[in-house]
Amino acid sequence: MEIIEVGSEIEALLLESRLIKRFRPPYNIAGLDDKSPYYIHLTREQYPRPVINHESLNALVGPFLNSRIPRSILRSFRSVAPYCIAPRPVRRPCFYSHLGLCTPCPGNKNMSATQYRRNIGYLRRLLNGNFSSVEKSLSAHMNDASRFYDFESAARLRDRLAALSYLRQMPVSPDDYLINPNLTADKRQSALDALKSALSVNELRTIEMYDVAHLSGVSATAAMTVAVDGEPDHRRYRHFTIKSPRTDSDVDMMREVLIRRLRRSDWPLPDLIVLDGGKPQLSILKSQISDFNIPVIALAKRDEILVFPTADGFRELKLDKSDPGLLLLVRLRDEAHRFSRRLHHKHRSKSLTNTSS
Repeated sequence: MEIIEVGSEIEALLLESRLIKRFRPPYNIAGLDDKSPYYIHLTREQYPRPVINHESLNALVGPFLNSRIPRSILRSFRSVAPYCIAPRPVRRPCFYSHLGLCTPCPGNKNMSATQYRRNIGYLRRLLNGNFSSVEKSLSAHMNDASRFYDFESAARLRDRLAALSYLRQMPVSPDDYLINPNLTADKRQSALDALKSALSVNELRTIEMYDVAHLSGVSATAAMTVAVDGEPDHRRYRHFTIKSPRTDSDVDMMREVLIRRLRRSDWPLPDLIVLDGGKPQLSILKSQISDFNIPVIALAKRDEILVFPTADGFRELKLDKSDPGLLLLVRLRDEAHRFSRRLHHKHRSKSLTNTSS
């Protein structure tokens, strides 16, 4: 018997379908019956879209024993490689385009056909199991966007990379839990110990992460996510609607949020504050926090580098991507980003509705 370890459940499902198709195991009757299994195809339209049917000819991936599995796979991949599901041309941006799941949308007159075809290329590679090549391509495009100061595009690409990273998380074997019933708690403690060592602090029970979301200063929002003992505490998550005059400055928005948060004497103070950003955020905001004697760092999007304020400037620390402490901060940052964008999209949708009416 040969065991092949893969990075996630989705990769296992894709590999299983390819192996069934290649070796046609005699006892896998359901997988060999061409009338029963489902396959994923890409249409040959101007703007290709994935479809699920029983046709094995020219299938991109399959067989699957039921339609639930390929639908789940496509749904998971859509946050990494957005695509359109409309069966015919649409004349206006669809609902999913506002969720970032159909961008660029064929219904948008100014959409980029090149970008849409690139997304379909990513989807094809994901379905073929080429996760690493998609990660490299998205990283390269994100860096290009940042270099040309297109930070909105860079942020969207960062979200797609985060979604891909989540899909590729290594599974934990059930046997590991049988050996150590406290495995989950031990993993959380390991992350905290690694972070305390990296930051040279003794106490790290509560961590707060901050992120802002806006579109050229419009419908600006922010979010605070909180981890207690290494575990996200959703009850303490908070949304902020930016009240200051319209500005494109993330730093000004972050300053407002921190001032409002620190004025809340009824909220317990954290042991660490983490900002989504880099030196610009820290250079201005560290003075706002100095009176509270709370350590503050920034998690830079570029290569997930930690930035610390020092007496004479800043210090950067690049941890290994598999470092438990870094993974904890990245998880919190991604949660904050999703949380802030949720309110941002809500405000934008309300604004668009009011404008149209």
